[in-house]
Amino acid sequence: MDKLNPDDEWVYGASVYEYDIASETARLVTEDIPEGSFSFEAVNESEDYFLFTGNDFSHAFVTLDKIYGWDRANHTFESLSVEDKYVGDLIIGDFQQKTKGFPIKWLDDDSFVYPVTEHGKLKLYKGDKTAGSKCLVDKPFHITDGDVVDASTFAVTYSDLTTPSVLGLLNAETGEVTDLYNPNAAFEDTHQITPVERFWYKGADDWDIQGWYVPPVDKSENHPAVLYIHGGPQVCYGETFFHEMQKLSAEGYGVILLNPRGGNGYGQDFVASILGDYGNKDYEDLMLGTDYVLEQHPEIDQSNVYVAGGSYGGFMTNWIVGHTDRFKAAVTQRCISNWVSFYGTSDVGAFFVEFQLKRDVSQMEDLWKMSPLAYTQNIKTPLLVIHGQEDLRCPQEQGEQMYTAMKKQGVRTKLILFPKSSHGLSRAGLPNLRIERLNEISNWMK
Repeated sequence: MDKLNPDDEWVYGASVYEYDIASETARLVTEDIPEGSFSFEAVNESEDYFLFTGNDFSHAFVTLDKIYGWDRANHTFESLSVEDKYVGDLIIGDFQQKTKGFPIKWLDDDSFVYPVTEHGKLKLYKGDKTAGSKCLVDKPFHITDGDVVDASTFAVTYSDLTTPSVLGLLNAETGEVTDLYNPNAAFEDTHQITPVERFWYKGADDWDIQGWYVPPVDKSENHPAVLYIHGGPQVCYGETFFHEMQKLSAEGYGVILLNPRGGNGYGQDFVASILGDYGNKDYEDLMLGTDYVLEQHPEIDQSNVYVAGGSYGGFMTNWIVGHTDRFKAAVTQRCISNWVSFYGTSDVGAFFVEFQLKRDVSQMEDLWKMSPLAYTQNIKTPLLVIHGQEDLRCPQEQGEQMYTAMKKQGVRTKLILFPKSSHGLSRAGLPNLRIERLNEISNWMK
C-alpha cells in the first residue's frame, strides 16, 4: 500500500509538499517520515525556515505531536521541540468558547515560542533552529488563547481552577501575568467558587497518577461524591475552570477528577499504554484513585458515591458498572457500549478501532469481549443514559443499546436524548440544553 497515496482511503496522515509555480512541479518535504502527519504552523520573517507540527505516527492516533523545522535552502526536515512532551493543548474544560489556544509563533528570525501540555498545565517553551528548547512559563493555569506582542510579552487569556477566564499580559521572562480584564468579575462577586485540591497517587503497577478533588461547598460529614471520568481518552483534566464540577460542589457533592493512563501530559509510554487494553489498567487506576480520595477524605459517605463520564468516560462508566457494584448510581453520556456496531459508523473513521483497540472487523469476538454491553448481566447499578441526537462521534445507537440492556436486566434506568446536540453538547451545546443536561444529572443522583 502506498503510504503517500492521497486516493487511498485507508491512509491516515498528511504529507507536506513544496510546489514550484514556475515549473509546475512538486517536491515531497516530508519524504524521510512517509507515514507521518503534519500541518503548517509558521514561517520566519526571512521566509527560509518553516515550522510544522506533526508526528511520525509510530503510536498511531496517540503519537505525541512535535515541532518540525524545514530549512528550505538545505532541504532538512527535523524535530525541534523538547522530547516526550505533547506540543499543543489537550486540557479539557467546559467554560471556554471560541478560543484557539496559544499559537506557535516566531519571536525573531531564529527562535520561536510553542505550547506544551504537561501535568495538567499549559506550559510555554522557547525553541530555536538548533533544536534547543527551554521552558519559559510553568504556572498552574491554562493559557486558552493568545499572541506574541514582543519577544518578552504575550497577550493571553487564561483560566485556572477557580478563575473562569481573564485577559492579561504575560511576562515571558518572569512568568507573571498582569490582568487587564475579567469578564466574570460580577459573577465572582456573588457566587462562591470552591478551591480545588491537587494530589498524586499510585495507580496500577505503582504508576504515578495525577488527580484533583473538588470538595463540596458545605463540607459536612457523610456527604456524597462523584467520580467524574474524562473523555478522549487522550486528553486530560488540568489547571482550568470546570463549571460542571463547581455546580456539583455547590449542590453538596465532592468531585473526584483523575488522569488515568491513556491520557496526555505524562509522556509517550503513558498515553500509549492503553492501546489494545481498554478497561484493564485504566480501570484499576480509576478504582485506586477513588480509594485514595476516600481514604484521604473520611468525611465522604462511602455508600453514597456516584460515577459519571462522557465519550471514553461514558465507555468507562458502562465498563465500571459491569465490573463492580461499589457505586450508588451512574451517568453515562455520549458513550460507547458496543465496539462491534461502533466499527465504521463513527465520524472518527474505522481507523479508530483498529488503532486504539488493535482489532479490526475480522476479530468480532475480541471486540465483543472489550465491549461494556457484554457484561450487562452483571449490572445492578441504576444508570442514566444521556445522548445527543446529532452525535456523529459516538452514534446514538450506542446509548440506546446500553439503555435497552438495562431494561432487559430490570435495572433502574432512563434514556434522555437531546435534539440539535452533537458530541460536544456539554462544552458547546445550546445553552438551554446544557442547563437541562446539568439538571438531569443532578436529578438522577438525587
